[in-house]
Amino acid sequence: MARGGRPKREEQDLPPYVQQALVLRAGGANWQQCAEAVGTSAANLREWRKHPDANGFLQEAIRSNLDQAHSLFADAAPRLAERLIALGLDERVKGYTAVSAISEAFKILQTGVVDQQQREQIEAIKAQLTALEDGTPEVIDV
Repeated sequence: MARGGRPKREEQDLPPYVQQALVLRAGGANWQQCAEAVGTSAANLREWRKHPDANGFLQEAIRSNLDQAHSLFADAAPRLAERLIALGLDERVKGYTAVSAISEAFKILQTGVVDQQQREQIEAIKAQLTALEDGTPEVIDV
């Protein structure tokens, strides 16, 4: 017999306001701030957080934010390198005053590259595991 009424939360798509709240959460807002921004309660958002699609959506929003931040560092890298060289060659400037900030920027850039490579490797491993579980013969274990 068919069940009447509204479908369960887990059976619905994530509503746009919940998606917007998850994007805000990925950007660093707490649940209360997210709720106020989208006009709902924090308790309601926490319930939507249990939705099967919520974690994937949140993780994608976080990855997008990280990619955007790393792009900013990558775009600034040539200017930072030029500044580092200028500081190192300028006899009047005590290089240690700016070197640590510039050095940190390069560390962040390198970390982003390594993280991206690790994410790609993890995705490849997941694809191989899925292929093994599905029994597809495309995976060759060497």
